[in-house]
Amino acid sequence: MKKFNFLQIKSILLIAILSQSLSATQSCEYKMFNIKTVQNITSIEILTQIADNCNFSIVVKDNIAANFIEKKLYSINIKNLSLNQIFEILLVDNNLYYEYNKNFLKISALETKTFKVDYVNSIRKGTANLSASADATIAEGGVSEETTKDGDNTINSIETFDFWSTTLMEIETIMNTGAEEYTAQAPIINSNAGLITVTGTQTQIARVETYLNILQKSLHKQVLIDMSILGISLEETHDTGVNWSKLQLELLSTGKFNNSSGNASGSHGIYQNPIDADLSFANNKVSIVNDAVFSMSGLINFLNSQGKTKVISSPKILTMNNQQALITIGDNINYRVESSENSSDSTGTVATSYDNFSIFIGILLNITPQITDDDEIILRINPSVSSFKYSDDDGRQNMPRVIAPDTSEKKLSTIVKIKNGNTIILGGLITHGKATNNSNIPFLSSIPFLGNLFKYDGVKNTTNEL
Repeated sequence: MKKFNFLQIKSILLIAILSQSLSATQSCEYKMFNIKTVQNITSIEILTQIADNCNFSIVVKDNIAANFIEKKLYSINIKNLSLNQIFEILLVDNNLYYEYNKNFLKISALETKTFKVDYVNSIRKGTANLSASADATIAEGGVSEETTKDGDNTINSIETFDFWSTTLMEIETIMNTGAEEYTAQAPIINSNAGLITVTGTQTQIARVETYLNILQKSLHKQVLIDMSILGISLEETHDTGVNWSKLQLELLSTGKFNNSSGNASGSHGIYQNPIDADLSFANNKVSIVNDAVFSMSGLINFLNSQGKTKVISSPKILTMNNQQALITIGDNINYRVESSENSSDSTGTVATSYDNFSIFIGILLNITPQITDDDEIILRINPSVSSFKYSDDDGRQNMPRVIAPDTSEKKLSTIVKIKNGNTIILGGLITHGKATNNSNIPFLSSIPFLGNLFKYDGVKNTTNEL
């Protein structure tokens, strides 16, 4: 015959029914409970009566948990549930933690949990300033401070990536959304070990865990960027730049379009670097639309038809998601500026102090990739070319420079979105210069007056595009 346990709480009938024949000495862990309330009652009152019936103690570990379990419940009607299932309903569903070991039921609202995040302990900073008109003044370290005027066309891009400080602020914001009465303290971060320790309620910890899982999945994505930086010395017939409208003809001569696969066959073999686009042209600018096949050899053949092409650099960079990749090709030009003069009254000597500076001359390219959830890639690309404005500055200096050389700069900034395996072509950074062409006949050219008949000094205008 089945046994029945009757629990009376403040004139509210709670009936605990044993679902199978068990002796009175058997644990409540094997009992099934039916509980029904007809008036408002608190969770602690129900738990206290169950504890008295099952002979275990209750420990409430913090004030937040005590406030939760003392709140009135509107109504309860439980049928054939185990002890742990009742704890889930009364405690876990109310954002509380519990630990039960037959003799004790420990209840708490707060938990401390440590998460492992794999990331380097570093701070990255970068600045890119593009301005159509600016007054520059020298600043220490070779960086110019720009004062722009109204109407200037200026693009300023300042990047400071401090992962751990940013993550600290974001976790604190995620934990304290206002949905809970408890305000969580700031997390503890050990950036050297990659550990983040947080203390909060069940829902607060769950939000942090979800955020960190998504964060690490995004952070650990990587992209391989295969770049070729080409310089072309344009012929005089192309002094306005490369005629990109003829690029499609060169691609057609080295490979054929294939809408069903990513390969193209031609005189140079099989190419497996597809651009999922055809090339269309308007106003001498190239844009990419539907299924074309691109090959580097085809591009170089095309550029050679416009002038003499030189591969300046072909870096391959593997970088993580949202991390800037930087390529520099050039020289640092050092110079110094007088800062002060100190005279000595006793000896009459004058000591001059100098501040040392440097300026970069050459090609600078920084690329920041963002990998989307569907594995498309958003690239922020900032190439720039700087050169001496006057050819006299481009030479070996026997004495330290006492003034910064005048430079010419050409910059470009763009953001594009492409598919995995696609190729982007950027051009248009054109520089104009002059090249001297000297020739002479030895000995005869050194004869005074008559020597001019046996030598030739010429100046040729040059146009280069990157």
